[in-house]
Amino acid sequence: MKQGSFITYLALLLFLLSVLVWYRWPFFSSEPSPEKAREPIGPAEKEWAEGKSNDSPVSLPRRTFEELDSFTTLRDELLLQSLSESKVLKDLTLGFTDARRMERFRLEAERNGIRILGEIRGLSTLRVQVKDLARASRLMDEWKDEISTHYNYRIKQPELPRAQVLEGEKEFGGQANDWLGLPVDRKDWGRGIKVAVIDSGVDASHPSLRGAEVTELSLVKGSLASSGHGTAVASIIVGDSENQKGIAPAASILSVRVLNQDGEGDSFTVARGIVEAVDQGAKVINMSLGGDSSSSVLEQAVRYAQSNGATIVAAVGNEGREGVAYPARYDGVVGVTSLDANGRASGFANYGNGVDVGAPGVGVYSAWSEEQTVSFSGTSTASAFVAGVLAAELSKNPGIPKEQTVELLYEYANESEKPGFDQYTGHGALNVARIDNRFDPYVADAAIVGYYFDPVDFGKPEVPFLVSVQNQGTLWIKNVELEVDYMGQSRKFTISNLDPGEVKSEQLLLNGGKGREGVRIESRLRLQERDDLNPENNERASTITLPSE
Repeated sequence: MKQGSFITYLALLLFLLSVLVWYRWPFFSSEPSPEKAREPIGPAEKEWAEGKSNDSPVSLPRRTFEELDSFTTLRDELLLQSLSESKVLKDLTLGFTDARRMERFRLEAERNGIRILGEIRGLSTLRVQVKDLARASRLMDEWKDEISTHYNYRIKQPELPRAQVLEGEKEFGGQANDWLGLPVDRKDWGRGIKVAVIDSGVDASHPSLRGAEVTELSLVKGSLASSGHGTAVASIIVGDSENQKGIAPAASILSVRVLNQDGEGDSFTVARGIVEAVDQGAKVINMSLGGDSSSSVLEQAVRYAQSNGATIVAAVGNEGREGVAYPARYDGVVGVTSLDANGRASGFANYGNGVDVGAPGVGVYSAWSEEQTVSFSGTSTASAFVAGVLAAELSKNPGIPKEQTVELLYEYANESEKPGFDQYTGHGALNVARIDNRFDPYVADAAIVGYYFDPVDFGKPEVPFLVSVQNQGTLWIKNVELEVDYMGQSRKFTISNLDPGEVKSEQLLLNGGKGREGVRIESRLRLQERDDLNPENNERASTITLPSE
């Protein structure tokens, strides 16, 4: 090739590549709906938007190349070369308006460069891989008004909290059930309720599960099972061992394996797992897993479960940041955070919109693979407790709609530090005893529920904080005496007229300088006219260290 011709050819290639980048590859789907446009941006989308990745994980605006018709062959070749290694093209989900259209598309797909990797008939959704971009682009263009195209987002188990992150948090050990107020005799709790554990598999041969009814379904091929995580979750729900008795031992477990040996999977397979669980009769679905980005197919599966009478419980994630994982963030999903044995939200737990309730999640004894018993921490742990309590309540109250069963958990949750619904613990701390005692009109139980410091006040010479008291009984309380000792002084308050469930707070001030050194705060409650059912929650002692400026 002559030098001049080569330069001309190279210039033409660069020009067409710049045009392709400008139009952002048109073969995906039509404009996203207003609802999808409001979804939070995920990490994959962020990398693409910042130019760090060539793999677009979102549905992009469709453009035409009419002005480039004379370069069609070269354009197709450039597309093939530039996108042949794209991860996006290797894993897409296509949503159809109905199953009939999905089948019509399937008949055309293979001969048009699209390989079918899987389907969810109940959602009219296909998982596909683009093998021949030129032919696939033309077919997708013909179907642009019939399908919704999305990236198949990654989903994984929450990372187990590191040891240093757990420092300062009080472990439950084998006391989590007592902390929740579970009765010893609960052998029939959960009877007739199937709980789906959508996870990495369950070791049904583990000693703590040998008396349990466990059915297994795997949706992952060519990958060894890593059943420790799923076994731990199942043991909290139905286990029977010396260290940890299951919450609802009479419930049955449907183990749906959607994650590989590394605890990783994708939104399509998880969505398929939800649909399979619902179709096999699961009334409670535990999902101790999640992803950073919303997925159309996953959200559809959640709605499918809800419309068919199943309740989904999901972990909020263990990254310790604002931003709850999906599917916990979806409306109607019970998003569960972790609490330590002092009732405080765990520092490793995600927070924000989607946190609904807290449960034991620090150092809980549970089963693991290969007959092990471990100290299990994380929002996965907490999610299992909530799933078990829901199964128990559904079995005890078969006539109550599932929505009211979930509301029971919220209504009778204990306050946790900040008064009212908040982004850290939602409705508060799960408490089974309060649910069970709700029909007993003579329960007197006042409790100190925590000390709350508003972060906006950090750095002030004097930092205000709240000491909160809750009536966790069913009986109206007339007078409660509160005494608080800190910084060498003792303050006394009389709290009157506490209705059942009501929270009242007293505000005090802490010297900001001394607070950075650590200040011991001790509080005590005394009912003046009645005996308290649970005197152990009438005292609280904490060492508070404020953040430095």
